[in-house]
Order: sequence, then structure tokens, then C-alpha cells
Amino acid sequence: MKHAMKKTMLALSLTVAAASASAGTTQDAAGCGVGTMIFKDKSGLVYGLMAATTNGSFTNGLISQTFGLLNCPESTSIKGKIATFIDFNKQQLAVETAQGQGEHLAALVDMYGVKEADRAAATSALKANQATIFSGSSTAEIQAAVTQTLQAFVS
Repeated sequence: MKHAMKKTMLALSLTVAAASASAGTTQDAAGCGVGTMIFKDKSGLVYGLMAATTNGSFTNGLISQTFGLLNCPESTSIKGKIATFIDFNKQQLAVETAQGQGEHLAALVDMYGVKEADRAAATSALKANQATIFSGSSTAEIQAAVTQTLQAFVS
């Protein structure tokens, strides 16, 4: 099973690198992680492939993206994705938070990684703090208030 997964990851890395061969930099071709940092001044298919393989093998690019580590831009981190989600869904989130239910609100709670068992309590906490959360006009202020409200539910 592990051998098949390694082959799949290698094939995926090859596909991504080949599809991105025309990209200007290694990060454009391979994403972010240790491999991108090692081969940062190189370009072309071979270096893109080596960077992508290194990212996938040694550091798990998903971890780098999730936490915005190892040369990953903020916009690719979970924090950046949550900010984008809030920005695009601000009005609907305000309404659903006031109601204490809805698809956008459920997705937001899920993006924060709240466990299934704690989601009802987290949603109730957001509902109780709706006026405070959405008193800020910027996405950053709203995100900070949501983060503060959900900190007790996120491990």
C-alpha cells in the first residue's frame, strides 16, 4: 500500500512539474517547501521536478501551505484561505452567524478545524458574539474576532 502511494505521489509530482515546466521560477513550478528553497535560483523542468519531489518527500507541502511555512506565501496558508473565504462571504456569514446556522457558517467552522463534537458549541459561541465579530469592517478584524471566539474549540 505504501509503495503504491509513493508511486502515486511521484507520478503526481511528475505531472505537476511537467505541466508547470514553462513557469518562470521553481516556486511557480513546484509550490513551496524545502525543495523550493533548495532549488530557488534554478529554473526548468528538471529543477522543478526535483523541487516538487523534495517538497512532497521530506516536508509534505501541505503542512508548509497549512501553516505558511518554508517559503509559502500567506495566501496559500489556511489563514489566508480563511481570510479569502470571509472576504467573499461577509454578508452571508453575518446573517448565518446571527441565525446560528447555515452552510457558510458550517464551512467556516470546519475550516478552523473544530471537531465534529464541538461544532454546535462553537456555532453557538459565534452566534452569541455576532455583533462583536461583525462590528469590524475589515476582513482582518472579522477574522481576528472569529479566531478569538473559536480558540477554545480548536486544538
